[in-house]
Amino acid sequence: MNQLDDDLKTLNIQFLMLARDCAKKTPMEAIWKFNLTNDEVNEISTLSLDEIQSLSECGRVLFRPPVMHPQPGVTPSITAALLSSPMVTSA
Repeated sequence: MNQLDDDLKTLNIQFLMLARDCAKKTPMEAIWKFNLTNDEVNEISTLSLDEIQSLSECGRVLFRPPVMHPQPGVTPSITAALLSSPMVTSA
């Protein structure tokens, strides 16, 4: 493996671990934060560490940036504010 493949594997593992933990605790937040579908959240939430390691070695990026779909009444500045603000949870 070259350095690029090693770095990609590390990023994929980190992404899948974060997404899995979030999907288990707060599926709707995982959909929002990780740009996933409901089916993807259901699948990711059940991955074992061995499955995550195996998937991370695929040689491709397993995460994707959010796609902005303009909604009526939601300006670009509102969207940017939502993306940059931390999620507030009640204690």
